[in-house]
Amino acid sequence: MKRQSIKGLMIFLQFIFYFAVNKFFDVPDRIMYNTFFIYLILNFTKNMYSFKTILIWEELKKQLQVHTEFLLVMLVNDIAFWESKYILVHIIVGLTFTFFNLFIIKFIRKICRKILEKRLLIIGIGNTARNLTKVIRENDFTMYNLLGYISANNIEGVHQDILVDENKILGTYEEIEKVIEEQNINEVIIAMPLADNAQMLEIINNLDGKVNKVKFTPELNGVYTFNSEIENYDGTMLISAKINLVKGIGYFIKRVIDIFVSLFGVLSLIPLTILVWLKTDKEERKHGLFFTQTRIGKDEKEIKIYKYRSMVTGADKILEDMMARDEKIREEYEKNKKLKNDPRITKIGEFLRRTSLDEFPQFINVFKGEMSFVGPRPYLPREKKDMGKYYEKIVKSKPGITGMWQTHGRSDTDFEERLELDEYYYRNWSLWLDVVIMIKTLKDVLGKKGAY
Repeated sequence: MKRQSIKGLMIFLQFIFYFAVNKFFDVPDRIMYNTFFIYLILNFTKNMYSFKTILIWEELKKQLQVHTEFLLVMLVNDIAFWESKYILVHIIVGLTFTFFNLFIIKFIRKICRKILEKRLLIIGIGNTARNLTKVIRENDFTMYNLLGYISANNIEGVHQDILVDENKILGTYEEIEKVIEEQNINEVIIAMPLADNAQMLEIINNLDGKVNKVKFTPELNGVYTFNSEIENYDGTMLISAKINLVKGIGYFIKRVIDIFVSLFGVLSLIPLTILVWLKTDKEERKHGLFFTQTRIGKDEKEIKIYKYRSMVTGADKILEDMMARDEKIREEYEKNKKLKNDPRITKIGEFLRRTSLDEFPQFINVFKGEMSFVGPRPYLPREKKDMGKYYEKIVKSKPGITGMWQTHGRSDTDFEERLELDEYYYRNWSLWLDVVIMIKTLKDVLGKKGAY
């Protein structure tokens, strides 16, 4: 009943906004009520009032889809039945409603959290459980209240190292029914991607009727992508492991975006370079403000990327000497391919790296078509051997100024994690993924998150 009241509140707020916009443009009541009725039908058929446990990016995607459909329906009606003067009104409504809805959904999720939240229990204590926890903690929009974890290590053939907060482990799998009852759990995620079919089936059957919903991470998670399709072949489930390669119309749109973004970036280099020159020590100016470095480009072609000089001259030789003298420095560099407290970084270089301005000259590479604004990290030729199994996949895409690694910890991610994220980008590429990465990059840069 409470959830139905919240849906009613959302529809009421939508109508108030819709009414105000239509009255401002003096739209007749008949047209206003008819179009709002069509709008409601679209929202209900797309299940827009369900308040699902999704990330805000997925909600924005849904809002854009339903409002694009609404806009197309309205344009057809305007041309066929109503006066063309209402086309502008419906374009404004379609565009503004997307973000108005996102605002009120976020507002409702905040004030009605106790009613809408899902009390979540994760079965698993390993890497998948840790990753899920990180995402849930960073995204209140999901409405998950993570109560804790269940260790499944007492199930035959299952062993996971403890990678989550031990204080949040509420019991073993044998105690799960007791935990569900005591904690009033209504949703469970099985974070055991390597569990076999028999184990998964046993757990799911055991949870049947005890919680409202059970979710699980599939075995061979890297094989499936978010572009995969599930087909019902008369009772047999088929999953197509679809990969959206950057080609065709998608490639064309991505390249157009790159050109416009890089034009802005290249023009910004003029005042930025003057600022860098003024802030650079006279001695360092002698060695130039820019430096080029060979990186691995698309299809294994080597490219020269441009960056502002942020390190002292002879940085590579200094690094070799440091690693020869200090084993801890060697271990840190071999794991992360960078140092957290790197003494080779100049004073202006520290500022440039912290603000990510050192990478602005790479907009020249983007404009030339050697790089993209969004893509995998541009790797050094000497890193090819360390890239191992990921190499062939990653080099099928243009390297980017920003990417998955930039929005998932930036410098705080180790080399192996960056490779996994870049392979994920290749397998799951879409224009929408690029848009999400752009927005998250801006947010992280402004917050100076994970930069050094």
